[in-house]
Amino acid sequence: MVNFWVSLAFLLVSWIFSVAVEGLSNQILFMSGLFFALYFVTPLLKKRSSQIIYLILPLLLGGMFFSENLNVFVWLMYLALALQSTQFFKETSFYFYLFYLYVLMSLPYFMNQQWMYVSYLSLLALITGTLLYFLHQAIHTRQTLEQQYETLTNEFRTLKRQIISGEKAIRQEERNQIAREIHDSVGHQLTALLMQIEAARIQAPDEGLKDKFSHLKQLAKQSLNETREAVKTLRSEETGGIQAIIQLIRKMEAESQLRLTITMQSGVLGVVLSNQQSVTIYRAIQEALTNMMRHSQSRQATIEFRRVADRDFRFEISHPLKEKVRIIEGFGLTNMRERLAEIDGRMSIVQDNEILTIIGQFPLEGKQHD
Repeated sequence: MVNFWVSLAFLLVSWIFSVAVEGLSNQILFMSGLFFALYFVTPLLKKRSSQIIYLILPLLLGGMFFSENLNVFVWLMYLALALQSTQFFKETSFYFYLFYLYVLMSLPYFMNQQWMYVSYLSLLALITGTLLYFLHQAIHTRQTLEQQYETLTNEFRTLKRQIISGEKAIRQEERNQIAREIHDSVGHQLTALLMQIEAARIQAPDEGLKDKFSHLKQLAKQSLNETREAVKTLRSEETGGIQAIIQLIRKMEAESQLRLTITMQSGVLGVVLSNQQSVTIYRAIQEALTNMMRHSQSRQATIEFRRVADRDFRFEISHPLKEKVRIIEGFGLTNMRERLAEIDGRMSIVQDNEILTIIGQFPLEGKQHD
């Protein structure tokens, strides 16, 4: 946006000196107003509309200062348009646009057969065009490097998430292996010990020994129950609360340079979520923010968590839009909807006042998948 304002100031100064040389008339005043109005709204339009306006602006400029006298300040205005056009025209189109500017700039002198002026402007156009060529190549190279950097950054984040997911899977497998070993060895041995204690209690000659064997049996039985609980805990997926999800979101915010506002309604911090529910929430938010950066070019979003009637958990991701868009559910949104369906949840998308909101909701006591 700085380049736009600098270029606008340059155009205004050049226009003032051009008017000082050519004089001010009603025609120049009218066409100048139209010229600067179109130039001013260009950044607000889409690329295709901006290209059309940049084809009209040189025509207006030529109409304002169509004179057989050489006016260097008019040439400076053409130069400003050429510099700004680097962000709207690519490769061959940009070179055709430079030739288009040269033709309009030289046309009055061709028509009046002023070959000295034509030669002078041709030399200036050649030098300026060469400089603009290298400038355009530098801008294109920078944009290519930025795209490569963004691609590599996204791949790095994807690999990092895959490594974290792999580490979690390995840890869970190790826990399952430990649980199996405990169940197969310690559990079976405690069961055998219980049977032997019961046999010894039955064969005890007096009540005192029977009481002691009963006490030993109770201790062994308690140990067996605790072992079973430990095995059950090791085999089950971890559970957690919203704090773990927020930590992951904050980490993603720092990595992607986002500006996120997170709000939580009453009772949210006390919600206990299963591992599957936590992963579903995080993946849904991750997909929503990725779509935001990809399609709306926005880096600012609001995330809200709430309990609904003490039965459901609800999360909303909202971000601004430049204009209303048509929602086509691709792989990401479809996957998000399917993840929510697996925990008896649902997803909806709402557009209102240039704000896009993705809403996910599921019951806290929904079905669980091991």
